[in-house]
Amino acid sequence: MDWLKIGIRTQKEAEEIISELLMQVGAHGVSIEGDNEACAKQGLPWDYLDEKVLERVPFCVAAFFPCDGSEKEILEHVRQKLAKLRHMSIDVPLGSLEVITQVVHEEDWENAWKAYFSPVKISDYVVIKPTWEDYTAGNDEIVIEIDPGMAFGTGNHETTKMCVHLLEEYIEPGMQVIDAGCGSGILSISSAKLGAQKVYALDLDPVAVQVTAENARGNGCGDMIEVKKSDLLSALPTDLKADIVVANIIADVVIKLNGIAKNYMKPGGMYICSGIIDARVDEVRASLEQEGYRVIQILEDGEWRALACKYRG
Repeated sequence: MDWLKIGIRTQKEAEEIISELLMQVGAHGVSIEGDNEACAKQGLPWDYLDEKVLERVPFCVAAFFPCDGSEKEILEHVRQKLAKLRHMSIDVPLGSLEVITQVVHEEDWENAWKAYFSPVKISDYVVIKPTWEDYTAGNDEIVIEIDPGMAFGTGNHETTKMCVHLLEEYIEPGMQVIDAGCGSGILSISSAKLGAQKVYALDLDPVAVQVTAENARGNGCGDMIEVKKSDLLSALPTDLKADIVVANIIADVVIKLNGIAKNYMKPGGMYICSGIIDARVDEVRASLEQEGYRVIQILEDGEWRALACKYRG
């Protein structure tokens, strides 16, 4: 299949605003990209690139849409939303908001970025490595093999790292975990390898569902991880009560999820949410407290924040 990549040049502070705009148009996920020769030609996501590359690439938020005949309509919708955004009073630098489009062949995209994805230790214990690389695990290291394919997520983004740190802290053997927005499956697989007995991995993107299932099997976790296509938590049994819900998404979706997640949590259960920029933390926290959660820990990495909350029940 061919994919239409729509990229919007912006400033890092506006990442969440542009991400939400693209999702409103129908994107199931977004990637943060650079614009140097290594990644611009192939549409490589930001978190595939090492720090030296990141230092010299401009900032771009991009999303992929299937080439199914609706490309012109989607592009026009994006341009209309950007035009409205330019005239809004927003205390955030937006950058040029230049729209860049490219048709990407799936097989080209899947292979091009492999040279930039290397093993990386993202927490105290968890190491993410591509399936095609060799790695010798150190003492106490948990190695997760990932082949993201067209799904988003290699584990190198700040929001993912913070989620894994919190999972390491709060997961106990035998727990049930819900991963809302599983991407390539890193948080689901981490949960299983950290001791969870059952993990429900959910994503609206069918590509993410397929990739997570494949990665779960490749890591020996296929029996522990149940992967479902789901709009937020709608595909879960209504009587399910999990010990932990983890959501690495964006602030607006987290706020929407706050009132839903508690219906699938045990009293005293943990709710871990990330993908939140510093400017939105107070808003997210107010929503959490209104829904009956107590924020007990906030991690910071650059402008990103992750919150660990206990559900009062």
